[in-house]
Amino acid sequence: MVPNSPSQANTRKATTLLGRFKQNRDGVTAVEFGLVAAPFLAFALGIIAVGLQFFTINTLDQAVEKASRKIRTGQAQRANMTLGDFKNLVCESGGYYLQKDCNNIYIHVQNSGDWADITPTACATNGEMTTQANTTGAISDSAGGGSQVVLVTVCYDWLMPLSLPYLQYLLMRPADGIPLASGGSLIQSVATFRSENF
Repeated sequence: MVPNSPSQANTRKATTLLGRFKQNRDGVTAVEFGLVAAPFLAFALGIIAVGLQFFTINTLDQAVEKASRKIRTGQAQRANMTLGDFKNLVCESGGYYLQKDCNNIYIHVQNSGDWADITPTACATNGEMTTQANTTGAISDSAGGGSQVVLVTVCYDWLMPLSLPYLQYLLMRPADGIPLASGGSLIQSVATFRSENF
């Protein structure tokens, strides 16, 4: 080979560039951050998504418990509340978080003289939410009078997963396993009790 031929010059140049690249430490921190940032952000967003879901479940549970107390003590029946009024009471008890989404909440109230005679209402069937009873009907028609076993089932078609991708992996599906047609997550809360002898 001829000394200083173009192929030797190119080889030396490539070796020199590779050597300089190996020795250069500028930007190492930026590269390391780039490698760690994506998994860290994914993990952080996952924690936020799970926390938001638990917050929603807890908010609905507290709202149902608070509103159901009005039926248990007979206040709702004596005030001639309708099923629609009771639904609004549940939404108000959950604060703004539930009030803004009250159209996606479905209320089912049942009563019987005995625990064994109550059959829970399914929140959804074949991907569709179960339509609630006549909202203008008196709550006493579905909750009964004093000393009755009452089952309050509140179903919430939570649409937040549609706007937060991580939540779509945490969807809670109806008992039949068919996803809701809305694409939302089914959150359900139940209160069961024997009403006071009012």
